[in-house]
Amino acid sequence: MKRPPRFPHGYVNTGVEHAVQDVFATQSESALPAVLSAALKGGLVVDITGSTHDSGPQVRTLVSSEGHGVLPLFTSMKALEEAVGASAPGSMVQATILPAREALALVQTPDIAAVQFNPGPFGLVVARAHIEAVLGVHSEEQT
Repeated sequence: MKRPPRFPHGYVNTGVEHAVQDVFATQSESALPAVLSAALKGGLVVDITGSTHDSGPQVRTLVSSEGHGVLPLFTSMKALEEAVGASAPGSMVQATILPAREALALVQTPDIAAVQFNPGPFGLVVARAHIEAVLGVHSEEQT
């Protein structure tokens, strides 16, 4: 199988950005299918800040106020840099841009309950069950 071309550092997944903006503009969950559809296309930036040569790439996750793991996915390096800069000023940001389906599939990691697109004031949290449904994965632990 042919490997897709690498994404350039300046890559932006505008489809997901616009779909997330629509959710906030309409204040309606009816826009969620558009987000999920857009999220299957292009690439998504995965935060691997803190990874070392010895550890290899380690995906950073967030913890919700209820103690559940949340997978942050970003539409661009700029969005990631803004989020990490706000939470840990001076930190060296590390990331990889994965094809969207591969990035979304990381939700299947144990202890991950949701994905958050562009964490921050306008970050959109989507439950694992919705992500797995769009990926065609059936989880026995859906909540």
